[in-house]
Amino acid sequence: MKKILIAGILGFGLAGCTAIQVNNTTGFSPDSIKQVCIIHNPKVIIKGFDKLVEKSFARYNIHAETHQETDNLSFCQTTLNYTALRSWDVVPYMVSAQFNLIQNGRQVSEASFRLKGNGGLALNKWRSTETKINELVDQLLNKASRE
Repeated sequence: MKKILIAGILGFGLAGCTAIQVNNTTGFSPDSIKQVCIIHNPKVIIKGFDKLVEKSFARYNIHAETHQETDNLSFCQTTLNYTALRSWDVVPYMVSAQFNLIQNGRQVSEASFRLKGNGGLALNKWRSTETKINELVDQLLNKASRE
């Protein structure tokens, strides 16, 4: 009985803890994107977040560069706005993020990641921030994983 209870708790803790949602508009062509201006969000306190997002886009040969919201962004055909939150359980880890891809002033793709219940007992909650960002960018660009 004790083994069944432990197995049930572990199974519950590992299953169904991550939710990724995607919303791409009709006619969105991710292959047309060659450059993305990432709008820095000073409220996101995850160390190195902007650089990880830049690196993730680079996997698709898309040049991504972080800019301040106050910068002149008139040269940016495609911009990325984001939010992200972290939590703490022995070490800090990312629990949610949302990416909004704007092209020519119109949102063309949105992807969000959320650990249900901040990950609970799931061991995958401690996956690297980079892995979670890569999943989001893959979904944002409607691409298969490149890991």
